[in-house]
Amino acid sequence: MKKVILTIITGLLCIGAHAQTTSPDTATANFVTKATKGGIMEVNSGKLAMQKGNSADVKSFGARMVADHTKANAELKSIVASKKWNIPEPSPTVVAPDAMLTSSTGSDFDRGYINIMVKDHKKTVMLFEHAATSSPDPQIKGFAAKTLPILKQHYTSIQQIANKLGIAYDK
Repeated sequence: MKKVILTIITGLLCIGAHAQTTSPDTATANFVTKATKGGIMEVNSGKLAMQKGNSADVKSFGARMVADHTKANAELKSIVASKKWNIPEPSPTVVAPDAMLTSSTGSDFDRGYINIMVKDHKKTVMLFEHAATSSPDPQIKGFAAKTLPILKQHYTSIQQIANKLGIAYDK
């Protein structure tokens, strides 16, 4: 009888342990952390572009960043919550728009924003390409694969805007 009770208690403890938060493998945690941070930064910078952008193209691109990255952020957050992963949200100071953007105006803002968006999207595309092919978690792999074409569109669009406005950027 004691053995049966002990087995039941052990089973209940195991069930309780699965209900608690867990942690993904290191590579997945790094992807989620970087993707979350980058996504929130894109939303915050996009809002700033909508307000401070000098050109209609920059304002429109900022609005697209807010819409697309808000959607992707919510989807990634949902995946993390469903898995009960313990991955902390980045602090507001870490995801604030670049200080140069907050202090610049007019064409200086557009130039700075475009350069930041080109660099960020180049890095983000590489991050998502890696996760889409290498993530050990099928939901994260699927999320990255589904989001990647949108990120590639962002990267192409911001380069086209830079070319249209005659703004040089690092390739």
